[in-house]
Amino acid sequence: MKVYLGIDTSCYTTSLCLLNEQAAVLADERRVLTVPEGERGLSQSEMVYQHVRNLPELTEKIASYVAGNTVCAVAVTDKPRRRDDSYMPAFLSGLGCARSLAAMLNVPLYRLSHQENHLLAAWRAVGKEPKEPYCALHLSGGTTDILRVETDGDSTVITRIGGTTDISAGQFIDRIGVALGLPFPAGKYVDRQSQAALGEVNGFPVWHRNGSISFSGRESQMQRLITAGETSCEVICAQTMHTVLNGILELLDTALAGNEYKTVVAVGGVMENNFLRTSVEAAMHRRRIEFIPAPQGFSADNASGAAFKALREYHKAGI
Repeated sequence: MKVYLGIDTSCYTTSLCLLNEQAAVLADERRVLTVPEGERGLSQSEMVYQHVRNLPELTEKIASYVAGNTVCAVAVTDKPRRRDDSYMPAFLSGLGCARSLAAMLNVPLYRLSHQENHLLAAWRAVGKEPKEPYCALHLSGGTTDILRVETDGDSTVITRIGGTTDISAGQFIDRIGVALGLPFPAGKYVDRQSQAALGEVNGFPVWHRNGSISFSGRESQMQRLITAGETSCEVICAQTMHTVLNGILELLDTALAGNEYKTVVAVGGVMENNFLRTSVEAAMHRRRIEFIPAPQGFSADNASGAAFKALREYHKAGI
């Protein structure tokens, strides 16, 4: 059986994924990078160190699924975004591993950005991207982008049309979570605490202008509430999630105004949050716009999009 390997080494997770000819996941191996208690992230050198340690172990795990099959192509993320000025050392770990494996196996190696990997993770579940331009929402630990995505021949053109001017939605959530004593990454813990909040909880308005939003002021406000000690952890978490939703909806309102997008795709670890996922879906339903989130479990960092890239490019090449 022909199989296709994807590799992603992000700021949060070491990921390998193996797909078959039907783009079904045969193996999905991930390891979240270890962050010391009370810290809000890792240095790039520490990310590289952990990736270099994780990659051999995850490769050994995925090797059992390769046995008896033929790896036809490898794809790897090599930068955060598909831009000349986009660079992050963490991705060199995966790139080095992918180059070595592809050379050893004598198979094609394809590159893509981490952002493209997220988008393809969503489209793998659907089967193929639409021919007309669509709107994409990328919300992760380090990114809050609203994008215009269109196919130009055999390539995909991604244009950033909005996003945060300072901290991302994921950083906002993580900083509040860590300040409350929750583990990092804090997203799932903030989500869990927010669901336990009693009564009606509202978020705060988010500064917005011409497709840009800012969370830093609201983070300072939430930090003051935590310091004051008069608001419960559950309510602060709920207020945080509602505030993030306010920012997301402002971005979407601006992006969709005057445009005829028929589809909005949502990807990134923050979109694993059930409240945000269902709230954005409801907002798009009211606009009669198709909403396609990455499959549950594949919105957070993973390598299924890279593996899907390997599969598609291999068939495009007619090898």
